[in-house]
Amino acid sequence: MLTWALRWMDDLADDVLAARAERDSIDARPPAHPDPLVALQAVLDDFRRRGQPLPTAPARLATEWRGRGGSPNFAYLARLAGHPSYPFRKACSRRLIEEAARDLGADTDSPLRHVPQAQVDGQRWLEQISYYDVGQFERLLQVSCWIVIAYLSGLRDSENRAELHLMQHSAGSK
Repeated sequence: MLTWALRWMDDLADDVLAARAERDSIDARPPAHPDPLVALQAVLDDFRRRGQPLPTAPARLATEWRGRGGSPNFAYLARLAGHPSYPFRKACSRRLIEEAARDLGADTDSPLRHVPQAQVDGQRWLEQISYYDVGQFERLLQVSCWIVIAYLSGLRDSENRAELHLMQHSAGSK
């Protein structure tokens, strides 16, 4: 367990942190244009320019529309356009997305642009990181850090928490 915890910290952490930074930038993205449809068109044009298939919703978020390869992820496209609360399921935006999906197809997920660099046994550990997997990878990294701290300090979980509380308390009182 310690070996894998160290691998997460030493080898995989950079990819997880880069994916988190990219996800944060997507979530905080200002609108590409004040008009949501113009912003959506710019996002779809970018996918066309790169020849990249549209992102799909994970199975748990899939919609009723099935394009070639899956259901386009309306919510993720809205985030990329900077209008996460705009309902891109309206007829006019839905038509734009369906046209792009017919032209480009749909990916197997909603991948981030960051290409993982870490390797395990001489192979990249992942081909891509999904927008929706970042939280899970962060938790695995956090648990790995906790395992290493607990192992190296020799403290039990309750002792680590008490020590952390004392450190936070003393730092706040200065």
